[in-house]
Amino acid sequence: MNHESEGVGRSLHARRRRSLKRRTGGLLRRRKLVILAVALLVAAVALRSWGGTGGGYPVVSVVDGDTVKVRVGGRVESVRLIGIDAPETDAPGRAAQCFGPESRAKARELLAGQVVRLEFDESQGRRDRYDRLLAYVWVNDVLVNERLVRQGYAREFTYSLPYRYQAAFQAAEQEARAAGRGIWAADTCGGRL
Repeated sequence: MNHESEGVGRSLHARRRRSLKRRTGGLLRRRKLVILAVALLVAAVALRSWGGTGGGYPVVSVVDGDTVKVRVGGRVESVRLIGIDAPETDAPGRAAQCFGPESRAKARELLAGQVVRLEFDESQGRRDRYDRLLAYVWVNDVLVNERLVRQGYAREFTYSLPYRYQAAFQAAEQEARAAGRGIWAADTCGGRL
C-alpha cells in the first residue's frame, strides 16, 4: 500500500508539473503574442505619423503648383505644400499669374498618378485657414516642395514661423534664381509673381 500511495503521489506530482508547464507555456505564448501586437501597433502609429499607411496616399488631382488633392481613407483632402508659393492659375474671377499654368503643369508631371507620403510639421500646424492639410509631399525619396522651388516653378515662402526645411528651400530658390530657371528666367516673369 505504501508503494501504491507513493506511485499515486508521484503520478499526481507529475500531472501537476505537466499542468503547470501547460499553463505557464500558454502564458508565455500569450505574452509573446501581446508583445508582438503592441510592436505592430507602435510601428503602424509611427508610419501613420509620417504620413504613410504602408503605401501612402494616392494623388487624385493637382490643383496648382502648391496644392494637390489626395485620397485619405474614403475621402479626398486638399494638401497645401509647406514652404512654397507657386503662381496662381486661372481661378474663377481672376486671371492666371505669370507662369501659373507652367507651374501647375510641372506639379502634375511630378505628382499625377503617384502615391505620396505626407510629412507634417508641427511648427506650421496641421491645417490652414482654408482647411487644407499642410504638408511636405514626398514621391519616393523626392521632396516635391523643394523640387518645384529648385526648378523655378515656385518660390520659397515662409508664412509666419520658420519650418523644418526652410534653409534647404531658401538655398534651392537662390540656385534657381542664379541659374535663371522658370519664373526667374529673364524671358518669363523676371522673378515677379
